[in-house]
Amino acid sequence: MPNLNVHIYVDADSCPVQEEIIDVCAQYDLDPYFIATVNHYSREKADAGWMFVDDGSQSVDLYILNQVGEGDVVITQDLSLAVLLTSKGVYVLTPRGKLVRENDADNIMNQKFIRQQTMKKRKKWKGPSAFTASDREKFRSVFQKMLSEHEGI
Repeated sequence: MPNLNVHIYVDADSCPVQEEIIDVCAQYDLDPYFIATVNHYSREKADAGWMFVDDGSQSVDLYILNQVGEGDVVITQDLSLAVLLTSKGVYVLTPRGKLVRENDADNIMNQKFIRQQTMKKRKKWKGPSAFTASDREKFRSVFQKMLSEHEGI
């Protein structure tokens, strides 16, 4: 029987750890909610229960913000979304295994401001490093630990 106390939402448009999420959630009898824009639609994903929202720059973010509750878990690479979620008592984990906390908000927003200013001047910003097997394993480990310590699971 699935645990009804916590929901796992995945900002799935560009999530590189979908299989790891499914595997770890299965260990805790949890069904993750994968949310993506319609331009990521496939029959296979729809049959697996994915939720598809309108194609828009913040559609997935808005859907997740409107669905989550305190104590839920969200997996996203979008740190601006993470800042909004942590203030609601939501646990946020990045695909690289970083647990985002509410007290990270000032630093995240300052880094975003600096990145935007740099892009205005140089028109270029170095993106994240390539996703590795080590990143994948770190995510799995942190996600398992989070769920094992989560109240009610």
